[in-house]
Amino acid sequence: MVMNHGIIFITPIISGLIGFIVFTILKKRKRSAKSIYKLIDDLEKKYIY
Repeated sequence: MVMNHGIIFITPIISGLIGFIVFTILKKRKRSAKSIYKLIDDLEKKYIY
């Protein structure tokens, strides 16, 4: 059996890129939710208290 060495080197690179993209998307979601909660808190302080 002959193995294709290109596949051995390309597969970890592609999976690493996919993992990085997923991580950045999840991090952006968390940051945006945090900013929304901060905005709500600021509005509550301004208009309710």
